[in-house]
Amino acid sequence: MRLDITGLSVEVAGKRLVHDITLRAGSGRLVGLVGPNGSGKSTLLRCVYRALRPAAGTVRLDGADLHAMDARAGARMLAALPQEASTEFDFTVAEVVAMGRLPHQRGAGRASAEDSARCARALAR
Repeated sequence: MRLDITGLSVEVAGKRLVHDITLRAGSGRLVGLVGPNGSGKSTLLRCVYRALRPAAGTVRLDGADLHAMDARAGARMLAALPQEASTEFDFTVAEVVAMGRLPHQRGAGRASAEDSARCARALAR
């Protein structure tokens, strides 16, 4: 999956945190964001996984504008488990992996046999 970020800027409470970022990560590539504390790395990533909406610019996955998609379509393409995420619930690794199948299920349905098999394959990898 190719990621293209073009002209991305982020403002929070009237303060510009990220200004005019352009980045391309080709399919199958590993990209590292490096910079000092407070330079905008996490803010940029929050725009990529839709926790923040950019003030300007676009985030595209395989050419599709991620912020123009409805939540379910976006969740089918991208998920994030931030390092700093905290939870008050105790989830097993298998339960966290299974959460990735939620956007592919209908309504509030239960996991299908196919969902369980996909999760098992992911864990085996």
